[in-house]
Amino acid sequence: MVLLVRWCQRYRWLVIAMWLTSLVATLALALHVGAKYSLELAGPDAESEQANKVAGALLPSGSLPDLETVVVRARTGTVQSPTVRARIAAMLSQISTVPGVAAPFDPYSPAAEVPLGQSPLSADGRTAIVSVLMKGKAIEPDHAAINGLIDAARAYDGPDIQVEVAGPGTTIVTQAGISTWPILLAVGVALLVLAMTLRAPAAVAVCMVVAVAAAGVSLALAMLLSRHASVNSLAPLLTLVLAFGMTLGSGVVVVHRTQTELRAGLDPPQAARSALRHPGRATVVGSLGLAAVMLATSALRLSVLDGLALAGFVSAMVSVLAVVTLVPAALRLTGRGLLVWTERTHLRQSGIGLPVRRGLHFWWAKAVARYPQVLAGLAVLVLVVLALPAAGLKLGGGDNGTDRTTTTTRRAYDVISQEYYPGLNGPMLAVVTGLRAGQPDPIPGVIKAIERTPGVRHAFPSLRNDKAGGAVIQVLPADGPRASGATALVHRLREQTVPALAAGSGLTIRIGGQAAIYDDMASGFSHAVPAFLALELLVLGLTAVFALRSVRHGLAVMAASLLALAATLGVITAVFTDGRFATRLGIRSSPVEPFLLGIILIVVFGLAIGMHLTMLSSLRSASAAVDQRRAISTRQADVGHATMTTSMVMVAVFSALTAQDLRIMKLLGIGLSVGVVLDALVVRVLLLPALLHLIRPGRSSRQAGHGGRSNRMAGVRTAAAQGMGAAVGLGASMTAGGAQADNDATAAARTVGIRRRNGAARRRGAPARDSARLVVHMGARGDGVSAPATSTMTMPVARRTGSRGAGTAGTAPASAGVAGGAGSAQPARVVGLRRVPASGLATTEVTRRGGRNGPGAPGVGPSDSGRGRRSGR
Repeated sequence: MVLLVRWCQRYRWLVIAMWLTSLVATLALALHVGAKYSLELAGPDAESEQANKVAGALLPSGSLPDLETVVVRARTGTVQSPTVRARIAAMLSQISTVPGVAAPFDPYSPAAEVPLGQSPLSADGRTAIVSVLMKGKAIEPDHAAINGLIDAARAYDGPDIQVEVAGPGTTIVTQAGISTWPILLAVGVALLVLAMTLRAPAAVAVCMVVAVAAAGVSLALAMLLSRHASVNSLAPLLTLVLAFGMTLGSGVVVVHRTQTELRAGLDPPQAARSALRHPGRATVVGSLGLAAVMLATSALRLSVLDGLALAGFVSAMVSVLAVVTLVPAALRLTGRGLLVWTERTHLRQSGIGLPVRRGLHFWWAKAVARYPQVLAGLAVLVLVVLALPAAGLKLGGGDNGTDRTTTTTRRAYDVISQEYYPGLNGPMLAVVTGLRAGQPDPIPGVIKAIERTPGVRHAFPSLRNDKAGGAVIQVLPADGPRASGATALVHRLREQTVPALAAGSGLTIRIGGQAAIYDDMASGFSHAVPAFLALELLVLGLTAVFALRSVRHGLAVMAASLLALAATLGVITAVFTDGRFATRLGIRSSPVEPFLLGIILIVVFGLAIGMHLTMLSSLRSASAAVDQRRAISTRQADVGHATMTTSMVMVAVFSALTAQDLRIMKLLGIGLSVGVVLDALVVRVLLLPALLHLIRPGRSSRQAGHGGRSNRMAGVRTAAAQGMGAAVGLGASMTAGGAQADNDATAAARTVGIRRRNGAARRRGAPARDSARLVVHMGARGDGVSAPATSTMTMPVARRTGSRGAGTAGTAPASAGVAGGAGSAQPARVVGLRRVPASGLATTEVTRRGGRNGPGAPGVGPSDSGRGRRSGR
């Protein structure tokens, strides 16, 4: 990865040109050849999908026709009045001229009963149903023709009659309508959030341009892939959200880290490489983990999720490619332009960046470090409470009755339900095959048996092909498609009625229709989810263990992610299934579509895994620090700020979906927003840091109550009480990425104590080891983190006696010599350490507390002032 990053930095213009060419070429090719998405929401092996295929094969066109419905209700009187009849006749004449319309059925003619199996006029005479046969297919309607039909019919809605339109094509076209103002508002909020975090326009531009490029290439590849593999029709939405979110998250983290390195004095190429080497690597590992899950899901053919898996795999791989190639090229191109003008000016003059003020994230990180048990328990309690409603989650789907009342499909559904019965909105199909010529016709007996099944309102033959040996029976249930009664009827027909009819007859009867599709989707999803969750958690755990080198940290991530997922499902259940908040959103409660839950699971997991690994890898690196509590808090405040920005940007994007009128968009927007918010605010900002504080190595009750500072000062006091003299001669040539790789490059430091590694051995009477530990607090002026971090350097001890000046501070290429001897009256201490921006080295200032050096006391410098000289290069 390092070699690839260096190559992309060197040939940055070539890399940018290749990405631009790929984006334009793939989009042009995809638009030219077109996409061929699969509409089998329940999976190709589902009985309902097979019923639709067999029924379509009985027709010369090879698929079921698109039959739309126009509902006409007289506002006063009946539809038999001359005025209403004249209006309906004029409407039918206008509809006949719409391109794409095959023929409308006059509701006053006997032929109008053929599509419905009953009279199109309601019992009270106030309503009439006009069936309109379209030239397109039911599963692939002609959008232009459907829009023309809606416009022609709705033009006659007025004070005398109410005209509404419903049907499979109308439903698809209506649900495809998206309001633009929420999207524009979401984009503005997202840019504002990015600007508040990254500040520099160039930094915001890098993140957005890279994310948009990755999303565009992913969408084009998904469209091309749909012509050679089974890709769901919802794949474009998944591809856009996933590729944009993952690439944006990685970009924000890398750019933020690059800004930190630039403030520390590194040159732009080194700063970018450092950022891509640490947090950038974690996001890449997360994207590769998602790609592995998606590839395994596609290989296992997990029902509903199978059609989305390949799109998720493409998005993950394009995101990885963008992060490791386009991001370093863009960072090299912008250089120090990632910083605002004042920071660039200060950096040129002093060699270090301006200090970053502490914000709310620093205060919160300190609170988590101080009360990890309480806050971890609170986070778990919140997630458990939110997850409780998930036990009542009902899988299935919504019909037109769940749409907002502002849509014509919802109003048509309500009129049909009131004037006829709800089941007329969602007919079922019984597809019979195995008919043989010369034998008694079994169809009348099949119809009678179906009509005797509880829950069936009416059954009638709608299609027969004796040459193909098949027939289609239309079944009108009493309940609407989303009702539990319709689901129960599907099971009753499949488990009781059909087996009794097929036994010994040689017939094959398949039950299809909207309610049957919902039931098959729910069944397939219920069987696929355990395997999918197992894949997700396994990959998440393995990547966490690989990145953090800790099994318990991996288990903690898995448990936290599982709780957050359960809480997300609980919120979805409370809002959409239980109906507690559905009415406030202007919709009705209904079962939840499994394919929407599949999108939510994939997107939330895909966005979370990289951010989790970025946060935990940074926090885990604090285990090498003496004051782990302070180090973990500092990293949480810094890295958590960047990961939170990405989450807030995605929530703004998902809010645009929630603001749409359609229930399916609201469900998707709320589900994605809740999942991202819980992962960001509860898991990543609260639970995981608290758990890391609780399970950090060497943690004790005293450390939990007083932190590392008490232990550090206690060590200094113990060393002084034992009368150990110490003098420091620092000759380290410390580079910005070497001695302080984990704590970022810094520009200011102060020593707060010198610990003897041999303190415990001396207390036990064991011989002392010739080493000491220098504890340094790294300041705020160079690393962009205002809270101090802790650095530890272990240095050899020179036990020697001699006269004043014998321990002159010398130079060493990569070590710092500490001279100490027992019995020294006044130990020396390091009071300053500052970088030399031009060379990347460091200068030490060593002073004595005063008094004379007695025998055995080491020298402290070349002069009585005690000021050490600059370290060698």
